Amino acid sequence: MKKFAFASVAAAALLGGFASAAAAADIARYEVRFDATWTADSHPLDYPGNAHFSGLVGATHNDAYTLFADGGTATPGLEALSEKGAHSPLDGEIRAAIDKGIAGALFESAPLFSFPGKLMAQFTASPVHPYASVAAMVAPSPDWFTGVSQVALMKDGKWIDSITLTLYAWDAGTDNGTTYKAADADAQPRQSIRLNAAPQFAGADGAMKPVGTVSFIRLKDTASN
Repeated sequence: MKKFAFASVAAAALLGGFASAAAAADIARYEVRFDATWTADSHPLDYPGNAHFSGLVGATHNDAYTLFADGGTATPGLEALSEKGAHSPLDGEIRAAIDKGIAGALFESAPLFSFPGKLMAQFTASPVHPYASVAAMVAPSPDWFTGVSQVALMKDGKWIDSITLTLYAWDAGTDNGTTYKAADADAQPRQSIRLNAAPQFAGADGAMKPVGTVSFIRLKDTASN
């Protein structure tokens, strides 16, 4: 009886080890790299002397979570990030989504004050939360931000090695200001989130000019699919 019990415990431990190894193989470590190209040369109209980006705030998640969407309504957290560069309460909203199981990880960075420049953060993604979203304030501004939402890090059941996306300015729809240093003018009623068509971000041909790129790069020190 004791031998049988010992064998059962040993088998359970072995299976547990296999399960842990399988779980580890399912996760992937990524670095998000935000390369800012918003400068006085690229965007000369009204370019502010104290131009900067807030720190990145982002999350891994499933398709039930949305950080922002074209035509959607900004959460209090996105409003605070877009108007003040504040990470709170957006970080708290992401933690609440993690508690609900629709988000997996919160990642953040310090702000950026020199251009061109780079911001970086690292995070772990899992098949349960295979998407990533991230945002940062374009500052100073009334309620302008940049970022990407619902970026798929898995394709055909496998983690992608990297993806690079062009970043444009967005308007959170929470303030009616039209210049970088406009006085606070709360939008009532609240407007929808939309790509920022302000002349500060338009080229001579009227096309929107990007403010940077964001890359999600898989780090190879993690055993994963």
